Amino acid sequence: MARHATSSKEVLDLLIAWLGVSFAFYLAFSGANLSNVSLGYILLTLTVPLLVVGSSFVLHELLHKFTAQRYGFWSEFRANYVTLGLSILFAYVTHIVFAAPGATMIYGPNITKRQNGIISAAGPLLNLALGGLYLLLYLLTPLGGLLSYIGIYGFAINIWLSAFNLLPIGPLDGRKVLDWGVLQYVAVATVPFVAAVYVLVVIFNVF
Repeated sequence: MARHATSSKEVLDLLIAWLGVSFAFYLAFSGANLSNVSLGYILLTLTVPLLVVGSSFVLHELLHKFTAQRYGFWSEFRANYVTLGLSILFAYVTHIVFAAPGATMIYGPNITKRQNGIISAAGPLLNLALGGLYLLLYLLTPLGGLLSYIGIYGFAINIWLSAFNLLPIGPLDGRKVLDWGVLQYVAVATVPFVAAVYVLVVIFNVF
């Protein structure tokens, strides 16, 4: 298979993961009780999550893929339907999204820690940049309007995706960035973590 090819399997997995993560964020942010709302209401209030997650989660994974391909490695996204289902269930019960719908697979000989760290950092740093753009949209549009809502929603989702993926545990991006080096990890993760605390404290009043 060509290193730069995109298979129908990857497209399908990205689509399913996109829809699943969007639904998880809908459940987390709206606190919807599905037994008391209509299908039409769900479809209407899912529109913004679909738009924002489409420019957040999907681009996050694609940047991993494209960065890996620049090094000459094979790379495609693969959904994990078990963890995706658990993410949706957890969001419904706790209103917190642990976005683990799958991962971008990378294969190639002699992948160094530096290469793997850069590939892994690419997605969270893109989310950080997108979060900044969405925050700018929020600040520059009339408060209470649709664009204002999209702006603050997009800011919160992107900051959460950036910080969550940079946790230095398990198969998350943060573990690979930390393996690259402690200083590199601090440089990449500090701003997303500080911004995530701001989102939790100021926007959602968690503490």
